[in-house]
Amino acid sequence: MSSIRYAKSQIAIHWLAAALIIFLLVTGSLVLADLPNTAEKIGNLRIHMILGILAGILVFARVILRKRLPALPAVRGEMFARLGHMALNLIILLPVFSGAMLMLQSGALDALFGGAALPADFKEFSPRRIHGLASRAAMALIALHVLAALYHQFIVKDGLLARMGIGSNKIGRQ
Repeated sequence: MSSIRYAKSQIAIHWLAAALIIFLLVTGSLVLADLPNTAEKIGNLRIHMILGILAGILVFARVILRKRLPALPAVRGEMFARLGHMALNLIILLPVFSGAMLMLQSGALDALFGGAALPADFKEFSPRRIHGLASRAAMALIALHVLAALYHQFIVKDGLLARMGIGSNKIGRQ
């Protein structure tokens, strides 16, 4: 057995980004989407925007670390894993970009930081539709990502979760 893990920085950024992205998806879908665009929404929207930017920065940091640090030995389905991670990174960055475009196009930045009113409805802006669709696609890809990790852990038994800092650092079969 080997004890190869991702670097601590990669593991920390992965789990921090994961928690942040799940928080953003849940609160965006279940809280922000149902709130009317009144002054009461501004604080929640400000937090959502700031955390969304942080999530984008963490995704970029993960990609950079992946390129700079040595690659771990390949696992079964490595090609699918690379494609899945690429799709997941891109689909996470799309709501970050569309959210920024929505804030600029709708004038909501003035409401969040300057005291102006929010627009009556964000749905009239194209970036809002992209933001919503990309968020739903992100939820689907995250579910697939979790299922793939569980498949590796319990079916393939290659210790994938240990590589990501969960459980014993003894990886793979003897």
